[in-house]
Amino acid sequence: MEYIAHTAADPTKRDQLLKDHLLQSQQLAKRFATGTGLELTAGLIALLHDAGKYSNEFQAYIHQAKRDPRSVKRGSVDHATAGGQILLKVFKNEPLLGQLISNVVISHHNAFGVKDFYSLDDESPFLKRIEETKNDLTTIKDRFFSEVMDETAFRKLIAETTVELHRYVDNVILKSCDTTEQLRMLFFTQKALSSILIDADRTNTVEFEEGKVAVLKERSQLFEQYHTKLLARLRDFGAPTTPINKLRNELSDQCDAFAERGDGIYTLSSPTGAGKTIASLRYALHEAVKTGKRHIIYVIPYTSIIEQNSQVFREFLNGDPKDPSNVLEFHSNVTGKIEPPDKEKEAKELDHLDLAESSWDSPIIVTTMVQFQNVIFARGTRNARRFHNLLNSVLIFDEIQSIPPKTIKMFNAAINYLAILGNSDVLLCTATQPGLEGVTDGIHLSPDPEVISNLAQTAEQFRRVEIIDKSTQEASLDEIVALLQKVYEQTDSALAIFNTKGAVRKVYEELQGQLPGVYHLSTSMCAAHRKQTLAEIKQRLKAGQPTLCISTQLIEAGVDISFKAIVRSLAGVDSIAQAAGRCNRNGERKLGQVYLIKPCSNVEDIENNENLKEIKDGREAAKTILEQLGQHPTDLLKPKWIKRYFDEYYEKLSERLGYPHDDAFATFDLYDQLIGKTKLDEAHKRGLALAANAETIARNFAVIENDTIGVLVPYQDGKTLIADFNGDQDKLRMRDLKAMFHQAQPYLINAYRENLKGLIDKEIVVPLPLLTTADTFVYAVMDERYYDPKLGLVVNPTNTLTVDDFVL
Repeated sequence: MEYIAHTAADPTKRDQLLKDHLLQSQQLAKRFATGTGLELTAGLIALLHDAGKYSNEFQAYIHQAKRDPRSVKRGSVDHATAGGQILLKVFKNEPLLGQLISNVVISHHNAFGVKDFYSLDDESPFLKRIEETKNDLTTIKDRFFSEVMDETAFRKLIAETTVELHRYVDNVILKSCDTTEQLRMLFFTQKALSSILIDADRTNTVEFEEGKVAVLKERSQLFEQYHTKLLARLRDFGAPTTPINKLRNELSDQCDAFAERGDGIYTLSSPTGAGKTIASLRYALHEAVKTGKRHIIYVIPYTSIIEQNSQVFREFLNGDPKDPSNVLEFHSNVTGKIEPPDKEKEAKELDHLDLAESSWDSPIIVTTMVQFQNVIFARGTRNARRFHNLLNSVLIFDEIQSIPPKTIKMFNAAINYLAILGNSDVLLCTATQPGLEGVTDGIHLSPDPEVISNLAQTAEQFRRVEIIDKSTQEASLDEIVALLQKVYEQTDSALAIFNTKGAVRKVYEELQGQLPGVYHLSTSMCAAHRKQTLAEIKQRLKAGQPTLCISTQLIEAGVDISFKAIVRSLAGVDSIAQAAGRCNRNGERKLGQVYLIKPCSNVEDIENNENLKEIKDGREAAKTILEQLGQHPTDLLKPKWIKRYFDEYYEKLSERLGYPHDDAFATFDLYDQLIGKTKLDEAHKRGLALAANAETIARNFAVIENDTIGVLVPYQDGKTLIADFNGDQDKLRMRDLKAMFHQAQPYLINAYRENLKGLIDKEIVVPLPLLTTADTFVYAVMDERYYDPKLGLVVNPTNTLTVDDFVL
């Protein structure tokens, strides 16, 4: 009898035999695990992951499915548990090892990752699955030994794998600070093994379905070519002619040279406007060549600047900003939110996904902090599959200070694992280093981690602004308007940045009729609208025309623009530094001015808005530092005062850095679930060596926790797209929805569902059925009057003063 793993979609082609799937998956897993020290372990897990398909029940199910697919329910026969049960029996005298790897096998179709070992309700989903799932293991093993590997060879493999695992655990103990860190390292080790298995399983299934074998390409030669090409491009620019550009060149050279240090966790405390994008790319390419890395992963805080950075990389490396070769741009706007919810599916979910996107098997990946942390902690086998490609990589984090505070401890733990055991190199880039090493369970920076030599001197050389602190007294709307009028008249080029959209709107509406060249910018406007507005602003600045831009902090995120003066509503020092980076950016004058103000609550209310709590805490910490500085507020941007600011800020947030979460059983930190901190003793009493709860983490983890919906707005081509999406639904299903969704991205905004309820009830904002799933909601604005050409989405088109702060 032939035992089938997967049936062929084409009836003229042969089905995939189970023995072939297991052996081929083993080879893929060993290949994916290269350099981890767990090659045999990964191979063993893959060899047994679908052993349960040797059961009579599964073979009857798959043959019936082949005859009549509609007569069976997909996934109704458990085939994942048997392999885990076999492993647990084989390693019965090694409970730590057995539980570590058997959980990977039984969970390889679980959308929430490996099963919880001992959950907060005093249950063990892992043991329940192992103990309550009945399998005829004798039959399964007999067929496995007959077809895949004889028993003698299997026992030899077990012995060799045991030695490998002992060696690995000894290394964990050696390189960890304490027992709790050892347990965290094992949590991520299990994550890596799970990722390798999922990728090997899915890749082999797709290879079978498509009749082709994925080739693992050598990367060192490509990275060396890119490094050489980048240096040549920089030389083509010629010798720098301005002091600022000379400093930028020096910093770039330092980054390249620093890569000779090899793997570690390092900091690049580059002042704003110092050219860190290209400088960090030089570092990454040199490091990848030197240490044989498989990937360069560039992590950026916001989707709004990913496209521009990706284009820079493509221009410098491929010679064309539109050539995507070897540079994968990965974020929600590109991958599309219309993929089906990630249930317990097999390779069918990958039919329309490119392999690079599915598994992150691309030389250079540009992604967001949200996506990066989702890959590590969030639900979904698509996320889990990508995790192992974070290993043996160069990880560049741009604007690392933007990391959401609640995820800091979890992020630190992951980075420590990736650098210490994952063979990855980490570079933390920002003008305002947040001091992640200083918090409890901090990141393990390497000795002498800073790339820039003489950092304080370099920061002073890059200083292009002076800070004028007017935040000691609250400012009314009239006083703010008067200050902006004065700054505008003195400079002809000013930018005002506020912490809320409501404040931006109020100030804009006071000034738009009084002064020429006044612009509004906020996320109430779609990306295409903001891009057009910024283009107009830049054109006016270039032509020397008087210009005043009133914006939310969105303009601080990587926007290459320069004003003579800035007025900034008081916020955290990192935000102030980013605002200052839009002032006198290229040293056009000796010093630009940055005015700090504190708007009164009827202009900008952050005290009573729970969503702005971190801005409030940042403002209070900045206020404390400004008080210490007294008559020298410009020193606020010096490295030593930035460090003091973050010490103060994280002290205020100390109880919120481990991702606090409430559920029906308790209030707890997700961070503690990396080891099952509060349940270790109970778990040990049940015979469990581990108590980690990856499933609990995955169910509850969300970098951004907002009940939001995407809203397609009638701006330019958005009008046509709204008409298309509301057209004949049957014809629409025949089109490439993912491509259409990608086209719609520039015309989408995110909004709180609750605050749009009135417009939804009136059917002014309606859902788009083919873009709405159980996890994702996309709506469209059906009345053009509700999208203002200056302000964006409004609640009442006849009275824009009633626009609420409802757009993210």
